[in-house]
Amino acid sequence: MKTKQCLKYFMRFILLSCFVFLFIGCGPKSIPFSQKTDVPEPSEAARAHYQWGLDYAKNGDLHRAVTEFKMAILLESRWAIPYYNLGSVYGNMGEINQAILAWERATQLDPDFAKAHYNLAVAYAVKADEVNIYSSKTSFIEKTLVHLREAIRTDKTAHNAAKMESAFDNIRELPEYKSLFESAESIE
Repeated sequence: MKTKQCLKYFMRFILLSCFVFLFIGCGPKSIPFSQKTDVPEPSEAARAHYQWGLDYAKNGDLHRAVTEFKMAILLESRWAIPYYNLGSVYGNMGEINQAILAWERATQLDPDFAKAHYNLAVAYAVKADEVNIYSSKTSFIEKTLVHLREAIRTDKTAHNAAKMESAFDNIRELPEYKSLFESAESIE
């Protein structure tokens, strides 16, 4: 009986808190660390989990970093930056498929997220090197070029980084790759 009464008061408190937050602090704000999105500022709890994820990743505790980035995403599913960092952690763990999923979501939320596009280009190039089936290899190479084009379009430094990226060694002689770089160099 006492537990039900405590639960009832707790639920009232939560409901009242929601109304207070609804009426007091509500206008959309830009997200710190954002890449040109119109998503409102993430909650304090989401920012805390995001920061903890960064701290865990920096200290090499990648499994905890994944957990914290997922918590930030759970709290603010339209915030692209935690997806990007989640992908980076997965990439460092060797979980390339999970990394790709996270970076794809980051680029869906922020189509101009150059770093996420660049990482996707590298990941797809690695996948192309790993497969022996021609159609799969071709598909991964096409995805590599699409994301590399987007990375270069939104951030000119990606052009120079790609010149030195070893993941692109097997596609450098392709006409599509060469034309991508010729068009990027003509813009500069």
